[in-house]
Amino acid sequence: MHKPGGSTDDSAHPWFRGFHHFPTYARNGAGVRTERGPAMNSGLNALALFGNSLPGLLLLTFGQTIVVVCVCTDMVRAVSVPRSQRRYLANTVFLTLVPPSILALSLAVLVYAASGAWAQTAGGVFVLVTVIFRWHTDPDEDSWWKGKGKQLRRWFKRRLATGRITAPAAA
Repeated sequence: MHKPGGSTDDSAHPWFRGFHHFPTYARNGAGVRTERGPAMNSGLNALALFGNSLPGLLLLTFGQTIVVVCVCTDMVRAVSVPRSQRRYLANTVFLTLVPPSILALSLAVLVYAASGAWAQTAGGVFVLVTVIFRWHTDPDEDSWWKGKGKQLRRWFKRRLATGRITAPAAA
């Protein structure tokens, strides 16, 4: 409502009580609320501080880049024709990038939770669960990794049979 003289009354509307009712807490450089102290304990506070430092941000950005490439190759894999070279390549890249993506997402979610950024934590957990779900539920198709366990076992058995398992410098 307007008062005489052109000024407004902050308490005129029941939903808007004025700017003086906004929260008084501030966030420090790590994004942790300073009114309540550290996030939970000193270890999580140190993690939040590392996650918002330059090396931590670079590490998290690199990890998120791996996650984006992993999810994009999963989309290519989903829309490609079965038994095509495009699907073979996308499946190989996806299966190669899933373990580092899960590690990077887990670290990012932990940093977000330590910082108290709950929206980012929920989004990260959603993407993490989605990547794990796609990894475990999609049918096992042909990729470079298929049959590598059996090949490595045969190679290791041959090396043990000939006795050439020691390093060249030690012989």
